[in-house]
Amino acid sequence: MIRNPQFSYNKPNAKCIFCSRTKNPHPDFNEPIVTALFSYNNKEIEVCINCYGELEELSSDQNKSMNSLLQDKLNISRIFAKGYRNIKQILVSFI
Repeated sequence: MIRNPQFSYNKPNAKCIFCSRTKNPHPDFNEPIVTALFSYNNKEIEVCINCYGELEELSSDQNKSMNSLLQDKLNISRIFAKGYRNIKQILVSFI
């Protein structure tokens, strides 16, 4: 279960697995993104506070578990990443 996460501030190499942000998007803060580490399928994943808030809201609205939503979002991310790599390879072959 990924409830009650411990968010880390000012972690130099912080990067969200979903949005790929590394810097705080708020204009008043020049610092790394605020993230929390979660164990999922025997792996540690890093999620920013913004993406976590979206997952939490979806969980409540759709009455789905956070783990189920996390799995769905990770699967979609993998599909997009694979598609991006394939498109990139095709474009490189034309150059």
